[in-house]
Order: sequence, then structure tokens, then C-alpha cells
Amino acid sequence: MTWWSKVDLSESNFYGAFFHVLSLLMAVCALLSSEWILIDEPALNSTAGSDDTELFFDVSQSDHCTNIGCRDFWRPARFGGFLDRKGRTHIAFHSNDRVLLDCVTPMVANLFYVLIALCFIITLTSSLSLIMNLLPPPNGFLQWLRRNTVFEMCNMLLTLCVCVVALIAQCEVARVRPHCDVSLGGGVFMVCLAGMMSFFAATSTLRHS
Repeated sequence: MTWWSKVDLSESNFYGAFFHVLSLLMAVCALLSSEWILIDEPALNSTAGSDDTELFFDVSQSDHCTNIGCRDFWRPARFGGFLDRKGRTHIAFHSNDRVLLDCVTPMVANLFYVLIALCFIITLTSSLSLIMNLLPPPNGFLQWLRRNTVFEMCNMLLTLCVCVVALIAQCEVARVRPHCDVSLGGGVFMVCLAGMMSFFAATSTLRHS
């Protein structure tokens, strides 16, 4: 009750809180998205097409690798490797009832684990900023964080880190599948929108103060 009595609701920034709600929703949607990297396969897949007879793996049990996202890495994943009759190495990725052949490498999986961690931090900082905009801290360190938009700047920096890591993952997938058109999908753009909402929230906070 003592802390609540010190809260001045006249200092609440509802516009900033609204932008933080949008930032939080975008980050959560990105975590649940399975379309961070989009893969446009040619009409005849070089792995699942003419080389089927050269594999010791039943290709019919694998799925078409058309998209990869954070959602594919929420559950424990496992990898399998084998050689075909021509001595070429193939990697099978098993997760979420999906089997992707020559698509996800351990490096790609590690990069997506980093992306999940970054998005989780964005959701956490957006939640804290939302609370502090609705219930402004009376004084001390939390008030300094709010007035100087520290969390908002952290979110914008994290957004930049997400874009860099996603680009590295895109290049790795493109290296594994050189005959496919690999591009960034909606998950990355959702995080970019979250960073943009954090920028608007920071602008609103600075004007309010």
C-alpha cells in the first residue's frame, strides 16, 4: 500500500503503453511464426528428384522444405546424417513431426536458438515498459529507466541483432540449398515492427516527460 500511494497516475503514458502492447504482440507472433526463412524450391528438387535412387533414405517420408521458423525449434530437435551411393553427405532434421532433408543444419538450429532468446528478451522488456508506462515508478532507478527510454533503446538494438542473425541463417540455408531461392519471411518483419513500435513508444515517452 505504501508503494501504491506514491504512484502518480497523472504521469501515466497511455500512448507509450499502447505502442508497447503492439511491440509485445509482434514479438510473441514472431516467436510463434514458422516463416522466418522462405525457400522456393525449383520444379525438380535436386535432392528429392533425380537422386532418389542414390539415397539410402526414404525421401517419401520427408517434408518439402519451404519454410523455417522459431516454431520449429520449440521442441527438442534431432539430426541424422548419411552418405548416398555417390559419397555425398545429407542431413535430416527431425522436429515438430517434420522431417526436413538437406535444409536445417546444426548451425541454423543454433542461430534460431539465438533468435528465440533475443525475441524472448524483447517480450520481457516490452512487458516491463508497458507496466512502467501504466504505473510510473515514483522515484529511483526504475524512474530513470523510464524517463531515459532505456528499455526502448534496448529493444531497437535487439531488433538490429535479430536482423543480423536472421541474415546469417538465411545465408547458411542458401549455402545448403544453392539451387533454391532463399529469402526472409514474415517472422523477421514482425520483429522489425516490434522495434518500430519501441521507437514510437520512446518518442511518446520523451514528449510526455
